[in-house]
Amino acid sequence: MSNIAILNQDLPDFLQTAGVSELTKQLAGKTGVKRIVPKNGIFRKVVGGEEMGKVKGNLNAIIVNASPKVGRIFYIKQWTPEAEPSAPDCFSNDGNAPDAGSANPQADRCDACPQNVKGSGQGNSKACRYSQRLALVLEEDFGTSLEGEVYQMNLASKSLFGDSVGDNTHTFSNYTKYLANNGKSLDYVVTQISFNEDNDNQSVLFTPVRFINKGEYSVTSTVGAKPEVQKMVTMTPYQADASGRAPKLEAPKAEAKVEAPVAEPTKREAKKPEPTPTTKKDLDSVVKAWTDEE
Repeated sequence: MSNIAILNQDLPDFLQTAGVSELTKQLAGKTGVKRIVPKNGIFRKVVGGEEMGKVKGNLNAIIVNASPKVGRIFYIKQWTPEAEPSAPDCFSNDGNAPDAGSANPQADRCDACPQNVKGSGQGNSKACRYSQRLALVLEEDFGTSLEGEVYQMNLASKSLFGDSVGDNTHTFSNYTKYLANNGKSLDYVVTQISFNEDNDNQSVLFTPVRFINKGEYSVTSTVGAKPEVQKMVTMTPYQADASGRAPKLEAPKAEAKVEAPVAEPTKREAKKPEPTPTTKKDLDSVVKAWTDEE
């Protein structure tokens, strides 16, 4: 048996839904939001900015949470493939006004923003782009150690708006309306996500496949309500970074040690010589001296 063959074996029953152990996560060192990135006809699984797997063809998933409104995102610098991921200059979670965390707000309101008019971007496009976030679990993960893992997916304008393709396949805005108008719930169905061949290789479409079963419901209703999943669909400055990584933390600067001032050295005065002791004269000598003077 090859060393890699174990990855293709079925897990024992008692490990089917145990998930990846905390020890393995700790040692693997891959942290950050798990994301599904549709690109060039392939759904790429990205963790901490690095591709960890991919799905070719259609992707079946259950959408467990989503941004309640379509937001906005704006970069002053034009995107290039070589550019390092960075936070946007301005963004909005509700599409009405810049978020308080925006580094460089472009206007007080999105509807009056100069970046929200045609021609402000490339060609006749708008420089400020639409954006909406989804949180989803993959159908293929149920019954495996990855059951309940939640992925984030960002949708741009071509995946959000536009004409439907046939009776059941829609852009996301039309998809939610289609389900609601037919008395169905977005998070109660398995959704097929496919690439829009009539648009570009990044935009995707949504098609209902089937209702979820009881086992799937018990998982999706639990994970969809978790605070960390709610954060997945709420844009913050660092989450707008294409890598999904938090900003680099600078090492704390050491405080300068303040030393007490040292007094200037002073010249020590020379020690005065000790006076030469006088020899005490005896009485006979003194008397003799007086006698001689007379």
